[in-house]
Amino acid sequence: MKFVKLNNLPIQLLILILISIIIALIRRVLHRFWPSRLRYYDFWPLITVYLSALNLSLNWFLYMVIGWMSISILIVLGQVIIKKEFLYRQFFPVFWRFSVVYTTIAYLCSIFYRFMG
Repeated sequence: MKFVKLNNLPIQLLILILISIIIALIRRVLHRFWPSRLRYYDFWPLITVYLSALNLSLNWFLYMVIGWMSISILIVLGQVIIKKEFLYRQFFPVFWRFSVVYTTIAYLCSIFYRFMG
């Protein structure tokens, strides 16, 4: 049995699109039980980090992870400085929205890196 190589860029984009469609359909079917603030793109960081790891060398992937964790530290410091407290319930939604944007940009950069490198 042959397995599909995930290093193929069209396959990666197809996987991202298919998972988004499946999650949107599940949300439509389970609309009563689905959290109202949870969107299909909230699952992208999990997928795009994996796909970025396939596209990047280990060194560059680690830089991506360091940048991601630096964003979380900056959000924590911002909440502590502005609100004088850190509440996980307020931190996680903000961090995850930034993660969606950051990991999507990192994935697009990994595609660029793959073609240039």
